[in-house]
Amino acid sequence: MNVLMVDEEVPFPLNTGKRIRTFNLLKQLAQWHTITYLCYQNASTRLPDLKNVSFEQLPSPIVEQRGAFFYWSLLKNIFSPRPYSVERHASGMMKAKVASLMHQHMYDLLHCEWTPYSENIKDWISKVPSVLAAHNVEAQVWQRLFMNERNIIKKLYTFLQWRKMDRYERRVSREYSEIMAVSNLDKDIFLSRYGCHNVSVIPNGIDATYFHPLDHPIKPYSMIFSGSMDWRPNQDGVRYLLKEIFPEIQRWLPEATVTIAGRNPPAWLEELSKKFRGVVLTGTVDDVRPYIAQGALYIVPLRIGGGSRLKILEALAMGKTVLSTSIGAEGLDLVNGEHLLIRDDPETFARTAVDLLLHPEEQAHLGGQGREKVLADYTWDSIVILVDRVWQKATGN
Repeated sequence: MNVLMVDEEVPFPLNTGKRIRTFNLLKQLAQWHTITYLCYQNASTRLPDLKNVSFEQLPSPIVEQRGAFFYWSLLKNIFSPRPYSVERHASGMMKAKVASLMHQHMYDLLHCEWTPYSENIKDWISKVPSVLAAHNVEAQVWQRLFMNERNIIKKLYTFLQWRKMDRYERRVSREYSEIMAVSNLDKDIFLSRYGCHNVSVIPNGIDATYFHPLDHPIKPYSMIFSGSMDWRPNQDGVRYLLKEIFPEIQRWLPEATVTIAGRNPPAWLEELSKKFRGVVLTGTVDDVRPYIAQGALYIVPLRIGGGSRLKILEALAMGKTVLSTSIGAEGLDLVNGEHLLIRDDPETFARTAVDLLLHPEEQAHLGGQGREKVLADYTWDSIVILVDRVWQKATGN
């Protein structure tokens, strides 16, 4: 097939969960299809060399999330029916480019790689076979942000965004030929809340040749969290860790440390991390694997999010013991006590972390069992077959 994929950016370098998923599926799909990848320009200095993939890049209209213009755009959005994340990424230039490409090439399929970009292809979604890759149920992410926000002004604004996104997501999702959700939980929301009956589950995965156990010395009493620190659910999770969990861990185990590895941490997080002894905030790292390998315990203290977490699959593929919240492990077919440990109360999370750090041998089997599960069910080679089936179904093949 000849496919037009529309996304926010080139999925490279591979330093976010979304980029990793998109790149690996794109690489695999290009073995069977010819793909035009339309997106905005990002900071990457080079494009990935992928056979049968041509990249079309446009100047980005996206406002940086800081400064007076950013806050003015947030204020203006109060009076708009569209969610802010949709308005922020919408572009007349991209809409025109989509129309030009569609007229020139007569694509067999139109694929949208993130729900807010439906706005840039809305004139074509219902006219040609189309697929939406829903990395999250976006309204659910906003709902959880609202539930965990304490600042009354931010809480009111987040509520507004949640309701707008719920209406927007409900409307646009019904226009696609097929929808790809990353978990059964997300699929159920598309079915029950949005009335979509054309939803398939395409889980997240890992490159098992890249993520594997490394022979690195483990630092005693050390914990590791990895993830893009410009993503609000990760920011909330780290704030929750530092304010409610880590002080309890250090009360029982003063030698405990935590490394937070991820790109673009905001200034407030850098300041917060300095208040705690034993906290390392790395910023962008070229390779997260050594950090994961050296950690005695991999933690996922998330309270917000949707879809499923690549970070857990990566840690398990490396044979690490994982301690997560229920939301952190949501959407993955993993069993508490068999593949990882799940704790939601901050004190229980802290006590379990201390037990694991003091007696790692007692739960060492979890890493091995988790790795076996990941290798059996979550490799890109098997997952891409599911994507191709969705593409074929959308086009009537």
